[in-house]
Amino acid sequence: MRLHSLTATAFGPFAETVTVDFDALTGAGLFLLSGATGAGKTSILDAVAFALYGAVPGDRNDAKRLRSDHAPAGLSPEVTLELTISARRLRIRRSPAWQRPKRRGNGVTVQQASVVIHEFIDGRWTPRTTRLDEAGHLVSDLLGMNLHQFCQVALLPQGRFQALLRSGSEERQRLLQRLFRTERFADIERWLAQQRRATRRSADEAREQQLVLAHQLGEATRSEPPTERTPHEEWAAELSEWASATTVEAHRAVRRARRGVRASAAALEAATSAHAGQQRLEALQNAFNDAHTLLRQIADFGSAADDDRVRLARARSA
Repeated sequence: MRLHSLTATAFGPFAETVTVDFDALTGAGLFLLSGATGAGKTSILDAVAFALYGAVPGDRNDAKRLRSDHAPAGLSPEVTLELTISARRLRIRRSPAWQRPKRRGNGVTVQQASVVIHEFIDGRWTPRTTRLDEAGHLVSDLLGMNLHQFCQVALLPQGRFQALLRSGSEERQRLLQRLFRTERFADIERWLAQQRRATRRSADEAREQQLVLAHQLGEATRSEPPTERTPHEEWAAELSEWASATTVEAHRAVRRARRGVRASAAALEAATSAHAGQQRLEALQNAFNDAHTLLRQIADFGSAADDDRVRLARARSA
């Protein structure tokens, strides 16, 4: 945050309009607010806090008397602050609630608090908001602090920085996180914690899968895998070495089995061919036997026919 200028009218001890050019004061890089008690040093800080948050630190805000008692009756109290926050140049004009004389008749009427915020964009002042709540959210979001935290860290009025030092660790942590915008680091920390848990789950699942595969490989190769132990890295290395050796031996056994399968296939093919030859030979032998039997039957029929022809000739001759 960098202050550029401050203008206060009828505010605190300032009966008229006073202006502070912070750009001129900060030309040397450092300046000092100095003066006797009651000169208005704290009021300058009050005006800065009021422009930002619409309130002043400590008991002075509880008094609800921000308007100067010495100002002319009809002069409206007002504070205008021009500053740069997070590379955004803003002009904030605030007026506290005060009792102004009635325009007609006697007595006073309450003039409500108001705020107008402009932002310098593309060479001109652009209105941002006139609502008190939106103005408060805008300033708090840009600064990362509420009024109490701003007074503890930035203004340091009347040595009250000690209140921050005496506060609890959680309160200091929340304040410093908002002050230095460390939410991204907290998000990174949470993300890393989630990744650690996810990685641990994945590692456990991978270890369980290792055990299952090791037992399956052991059953298939009839060998015993190394027993799980700690540290896990040494066991994993031993398991990997055992799996590699077992896999190499399994490949050798597969090659031997393949050679046996090829030899068995060749023997089967030869036996099948021989069996087919035997079947053909048997069929030929059966056919030969059938033909030989038929031939004997034909011979027998021929002898009977000769006898019949002799008897026929004799019968004809007779």
